[in-house]
Amino acid sequence: MKFLISRKVQSISNTEKPCEEAVKEELTPLDYRTVETLEEAKKKIWYKQWYEGGTNHREEDGMVVCERKEKEERWVVEINTLEELIKFQEKYGDIIIRNTTPYKETRKEIILP
Repeated sequence: MKFLISRKVQSISNTEKPCEEAVKEELTPLDYRTVETLEEAKKKIWYKQWYEGGTNHREEDGMVVCERKEKEERWVVEINTLEELIKFQEKYGDIIIRNTTPYKETRKEIILP
């Protein structure tokens, strides 16, 4: 499973590698809008820009969502088992796992001290 990875305190430029396991990866942001159907979305002022800026437009969990065409480069780590997660935590100390800005590839983030 992929996790975004960051530190509690980051430099303004945010270009420093947060840990040795981190790799830069281009992620696909998901753009959710609070209307239930694509038909409702078509009536909104933001629809044209939202539609043209994304792909795979769909209805999901009572909202509409698309995958943004423009990717974002972010630091990620791959952790596939509970054992790997525990070893990672033992190496870096107290970590926080939280929901994050949704991306197609991951919706979780690990924050390091």
